[in-house]
Amino acid sequence: FLSALGCTYVLVGHSERRTMHGETDEQLGRKVASAIKHALVPVLCVGETADDLEKHGPSAVPVAQLKAALSSITGTPNLVIAYEPVWAIGSGLAATPEQAEQVAATLRQTLVEGYGGAVAESTRILYGGSVKSSNIASLMREPNVDGALVGGASLDVAEFASIARFRKHIGT
Repeated sequence: FLSALGCTYVLVGHSERRTMHGETDEQLGRKVASAIKHALVPVLCVGETADDLEKHGPSAVPVAQLKAALSSITGTPNLVIAYEPVWAIGSGLAATPEQAEQVAATLRQTLVEGYGGAVAESTRILYGGSVKSSNIASLMREPNVDGALVGGASLDVAEFASIARFRKHIGT
């Protein structure tokens, strides 16, 4: 139905779906597979809670979620990954650019290991977690952060316009 409506992307695994609807990594893997089967690009959200961060560090849970969601995917998947640290969403606290880069780089390396360099390089990795006009530039300076998944700031026209006007300059 979505592709018949002209949709090309579908959000899968957003933290609210995981927490409020109890979606599991297994269910999300089926959703990713279904999206790919129906020529939709899944935007797979991964991220850790504050407890996860304290117990396992910043990359362990997002990497485990990525591996679980892609466990049945073969070939060359076309997807986008959105790293959204659950502890940052709506808190006004964002991951530091260095934290976002560490997780994004680890996610990209996981893609290299599972699917090769071409897939890893072509997969966009977004950061989502209290993205604002005041932090977008520093986040986008990081080499493995390709864009942003904007939440609450998208509800403020001026704020969202300021974020949307930002352009990442590769190689500068």
